[in-house]
Amino acid sequence: MPSKVLLKSIFSTLSFILLTVHSKAEVTYALPLSGAELQIGNMLEWSTALELNSERFVVQRSLDGISYEDIGRVDAAGLSNEEKPYHFMDIGINDPKAYYRLKQIDDDGTTSYSQTALVHKKMENKFMVMSMSSPETVKKFEVAIDFAEEGVIEYQLCSLSGDRIKEVEQSVSPGLNSLFFDLENEHEGIYKIHIKMGDEEESLIIRKVLDELKSKPNVASKNGEIGG
Repeated sequence: MPSKVLLKSIFSTLSFILLTVHSKAEVTYALPLSGAELQIGNMLEWSTALELNSERFVVQRSLDGISYEDIGRVDAAGLSNEEKPYHFMDIGINDPKAYYRLKQIDDDGTTSYSQTALVHKKMENKFMVMSMSSPETVKKFEVAIDFAEEGVIEYQLCSLSGDRIKEVEQSVSPGLNSLFFDLENEHEGIYKIHIKMGDEEESLIIRKVLDELKSKPNVASKNGEIGG
């Protein structure tokens, strides 16, 4: 005779199958949307306990709690009756507070909204990474950084084991500044970038990849000059 635990598991599975066939789209949250401030931006997290025909989550942000704008999307599980965690990083946000919500969109196009999460800014960052080029690069990696004040920064390009490959000091002005890292003559692999201003430091991980066009015979590859 089947145990009670086995029967309960079978009943739960059959119930989920029947729901997916006969029920409308639905999302039940296991953990509501929450946000935490990091030096690089605001980290948003949530999880679902049940998803029926869910298609995607659109992350929305507001600075006044009234007008929201789309800032990104996260693909949903579609069909799930187990807890499914999600996260999204809002890079470069430097406002005193930010409101976030999720616009959940189903396969049939219907939408619903999550509760609102509010993130207060407490860290007084001297600089913040606003954007960056692809972390997988053949030659050059670029980072756009917003500096709160004038000063001198130090940045290093290091191997994954921590060996310093290049170390540079550079004067920066308040506002948006760009840093360039030349990896053209470096070996394929993973590298770390450390950016420091005073006691504040930020680290990024990038990967040097091979130029696939160069590795294929009889295929022209256009190369441009890139400064380092």
